[in-house]
Amino acid sequence: MAVSSVFVTGTDTDVGKTFVAAGLAAALREMGLDVGVMKPYSAGTPSNDIDILAEAAGVAVDDLMNPAHQELAAPPYSHYLETGQRPDPSGIIARYRSLAASHGVMVVEGMGGSMVPILRDYYMVDLARDMGLPVLVVAGNRVGSINHIVMTTQSCRSRGAHLRGVVLNMIHDGYGERMMRRDLDALGVTVLGAVPRLDRPADLGRHMDVRSVLGG
Repeated sequence: MAVSSVFVTGTDTDVGKTFVAAGLAAALREMGLDVGVMKPYSAGTPSNDIDILAEAAGVAVDDLMNPAHQELAAPPYSHYLETGQRPDPSGIIARYRSLAASHGVMVVEGMGGSMVPILRDYYMVDLARDMGLPVLVVAGNRVGSINHIVMTTQSCRSRGAHLRGVVLNMIHDGYGERMMRRDLDALGVTVLGAVPRLDRPADLGRHMDVRSVLGG
């Protein structure tokens, strides 16, 4: 089965997007694929997310990979309202295409959740849609996650993005995997895999069928 590039979003911050994205990149690399990575937007104190992604993919960090970092820990639209520095999604997409042309498959990690605003009516999920990438939603298992998963998947569908499905990151003492899978299936949400507590992103491929998760 061929694998496709993917845009990794989450139900919220701190649900393990970077860990899962890096794990996917590492697994694809182990499969012998030429993997490119990107985190278009980031915020707050200097982040090492792109370093984690690049190490997993086995590539050197360059300016295309994280073109829009801001010190203000807030959405890009909030940063725009504070500073007057207007985000440029079209420029981000051009950089993505340049990176994608140099690699066989891309793993792109979004910032925060699917509805983080970049402009007044342009959200993170719209960026994924305009990049032409299917969206993979990473969700934790804390109590309240079902609500967040349903809202996130509905936002992807309503904005015209191709929703690949959900990966459960079982890092909390909350819902159990069996119950989450049962309930989400009944609600029409596709669960593609579940990740147990792991020490390293590189271990993800031993616990999840990456070909199935990223099947083209």
